[in-house]
Amino acid sequence: MNYTRALSSLTVYARKIRYGDRLRPQRDWYLIVVVATVLLIVSAGWSYWVFHETSLAESNAKNSADASINTSVIDTVRTVFDKRAAERAHYQTDYRFVDPSR
Repeated sequence: MNYTRALSSLTVYARKIRYGDRLRPQRDWYLIVVVATVLLIVSAGWSYWVFHETSLAESNAKNSADASINTSVIDTVRTVFDKRAAERAHYQTDYRFVDPSR
């Protein structure tokens, strides 16, 4: 019984928004404004939810962070860059090259 009532109210609403012999721009603009408003509300709600979840994750990460952080990988990278810098300095000052075009 509820199914027929919902179906009849849906058909009544569908008759109001369907195209007929006459164009009704007011109805079209109303539909555009309603859809845009709904999309704006959904977008704002999604943005709020993402912000809220991100801020919760950041606060949980701050609370559970250890005082001891493994820096061995960072130290390895720093030594590689130090070696490269030393080799660059050798190329600029110590190494001599012969220019074959002269």
